[in-house]
Amino acid sequence: MKAFLWLGLAVTASAVPPGLENLVPAGGQVGSKVELTVAGKGLESGKPVAWCSNPGVTCTAGDKPKKFIATIAKEAKPGPCLVRFYTAEGVTPPRIFVVGEKAEFGEKEPNDAFADAQKTEARGDAIFNGVLEKSGDIDTHAIQAKKGQTLVLELQGYALGSPMDPAMRLLDARGVEIAGGHDTHNLDPRIVFTPQADGVLYAQVLAFAHPPAADVALKGSANHVYRLAVASLATETAPQPEPAKITVPAAIRGVLAKPREEDVFGLTAKKGDEFAISARSRFFDAVLRVDDADGKTLAQADDDADSLNAVLKWKAAKDGEVKVVVADRFHSGSAQHAYELEVKPFTPSLMAQMDTHAYRIEAGKSTEVKLTVKANGAFAAKLSAKAVELPAGVSADAVEVPTKGGEVKLTLKATAEAAASEAPFRIEITDGTQTFAATYLIPFTEPRGDLLITRDEKAWLSVVAKKK
Repeated sequence: MKAFLWLGLAVTASAVPPGLENLVPAGGQVGSKVELTVAGKGLESGKPVAWCSNPGVTCTAGDKPKKFIATIAKEAKPGPCLVRFYTAEGVTPPRIFVVGEKAEFGEKEPNDAFADAQKTEARGDAIFNGVLEKSGDIDTHAIQAKKGQTLVLELQGYALGSPMDPAMRLLDARGVEIAGGHDTHNLDPRIVFTPQADGVLYAQVLAFAHPPAADVALKGSANHVYRLAVASLATETAPQPEPAKITVPAAIRGVLAKPREEDVFGLTAKKGDEFAISARSRFFDAVLRVDDADGKTLAQADDDADSLNAVLKWKAAKDGEVKVVVADRFHSGSAQHAYELEVKPFTPSLMAQMDTHAYRIEAGKSTEVKLTVKANGAFAAKLSAKAVELPAGVSADAVEVPTKGGEVKLTLKATAEAAASEAPFRIEITDGTQTFAATYLIPFTEPRGDLLITRDEKAWLSVVAKKK
């Protein structure tokens, strides 16, 4: 990874790194330029520099403080990524930015009242970016609907890291509520609705406090940033191909198209066979089961350690046929309930968590990176951890990791001549055949479900040069 160097820069170790509270808007369409407004202490001056984990996104300073221009290449990979800003005092925590493929629009104030929204132009498939700026704020967006084409409205607010528990209402042309949504796989809402006539419908976005408060009034602030994705699709969808048998290793994509639907796949197992089975979806809370031929449940899994996906380790007690079942914890279903099922032979794996998202080191000194390692299965060979992609002048000796997991400390050392730099680095753990990347948790308070990005492997390193 290329390091960003500030030649001749010297900073005291007591410097307070800048903060990053929000990005507005929190995303943009591929092939576009987006003006970003950023909020956070320490970003008013010092010429903050932006960094993005998506190489197809570059952010340059605008003509006013806290204004940046995000240029999103046509080849940029769609999906969520992370953005940081750094100054002479250090680096901000990461915030989530989403690269989208649909047309994107910002909200037009005033849009609190239904009458105001009626004056705005209705949009079809699109992304609406907005902010619930104050307590009691309600944003209303006009949507063009067609008879028989199911509308799927998916809000991302909590998933972006915004301190909100959002909800949605869908209104008809009279302003009467015809559908609503609140929590789904996290605190963000989703509405699936099939209109019976052409016309304009109105989606209202509102939010309660998160973390929860005794006061149940509607909340808002400059940090209540959201993205509302609107998609329309035909009610009748083509049936999804379901293989009668799983050939291991297998990676299968499916859809739980109807409420209470379960997808069932056959698997032939021999006594002693061990399998790693996972069902991953960002649309619903997946549940995995392994049932025998008579329908008796042999094993079941819901949430894994990082998110609301399902991860299951299962060992066959005898030869025979079993069924791998994918379901929704809340028994919902729609054309948007897509998932990926993976079945492979079990091999030992591990998860290593760093103690923070950013580290700071002075030239001529050292700093520690603390790792908490959890092993899943027994490793026959020794494990070792090493830091990679370090800037010039910084090194770290590899350290042994207990094969059963535990706490490990890795020491980063900077030479006296190390130049000032700001850049990400990584830590890898290997047994000689497999390599695992250590991750840090995206800083967030009181998690109630997964964010668009829950963990990341690119921690940050700030190197402070000696004063001259």
